Amino acid sequence: MGLPTSTSDRPDEWARSLAACLGALGIGALLLFIVMIAVDPYDTGKFGWLGIDGVDDRNTHFATASRARDPLFDSAVIGNSTAQMLDPALLSRATGLRFVQLYLTGGSPREQLGALGAFLRYHPRPGALVFVADPFWCVHQRVEYPGDRFPHWLYDDSKLAYAARLLSWPAIEHVSQRIAIGLGWRKRNEPNGYFSYEDIWHPGVFRATNAPRDPVLVESAAGGENFPEIALLDATIKRLPASVSIVLVVPPTLSTVIPKPGTPAGVVREACNAALKRVVAGRPRSNFINFRIDNALTRDPDNFADFIHYRPLIADRMAEGIADSIKFGEAAKINF
Repeated sequence: MGLPTSTSDRPDEWARSLAACLGALGIGALLLFIVMIAVDPYDTGKFGWLGIDGVDDRNTHFATASRARDPLFDSAVIGNSTAQMLDPALLSRATGLRFVQLYLTGGSPREQLGALGAFLRYHPRPGALVFVADPFWCVHQRVEYPGDRFPHWLYDDSKLAYAARLLSWPAIEHVSQRIAIGLGWRKRNEPNGYFSYEDIWHPGVFRATNAPRDPVLVESAAGGENFPEIALLDATIKRLPASVSIVLVVPPTLSTVIPKPGTPAGVVREACNAALKRVVAGRPRSNFINFRIDNALTRDPDNFADFIHYRPLIADRMAEGIADSIKFGEAAKINF
């Protein structure tokens, strides 16, 4: 006949069970964290011991962090989706450099500068940099965005901030993708970052959407000459060696949405163009090109997917002018 179990033994049993459960969870979390460190789910180069190359992610805010560090490339195109159609392979063939696309869909100037900072950490002496400056570069005051809109922790140099994000469901999903790439079960994104929206938007079909958001002139004349985003770009470029070719590009839009001269938006556009031109004035093998002009190309809706997203015919013409600017600077011939 067994002895009755003392109620005083039950708390000890619960404590041991709880400790075992918490211990197992702790060991599991530690093992998962080690896997995260070994795989480097976003391919930032901050960690990673397995030698897996690239990611499979259409979200450019995440995928660009991988491309920014790729040693295959020495030059970059930087912008938002208005830079997307510039084919880095075409620029590479025309210049002898090795271009990568670092466009960020919907990316603000500050976010684009974050991608540039990541690129420069791994490529301190690039061959050339091409910036596609849409109207958001022309604002007179910095636009504040929600803190979680963009993963700055992917682009800064803090390993601690990056590590703090690794125990999350999105990171676990990216780990599985990276392991599949490493095993050959999954194809990585195109290494040079090129993705044509012709693949998802019907060629020749114009959609009357995405009108450019041109800023208007502020009240004070002093404020009208103030472009804080361009000032940051200027400061960044001034820190680069003179050997780095810089081409600043204003992307084309359909001619019907080009600001009219003398209007508030037109005055800002002219002042912004002048500010961008000053950034590269006198710099060797560098140039400012304004493609937002009224001509036969920009009057034809068939050359645009919407008001701001141009199609390959225009992109190829732009690439010709950019490549010529990298070779000859301000003396380049712009056939547009």
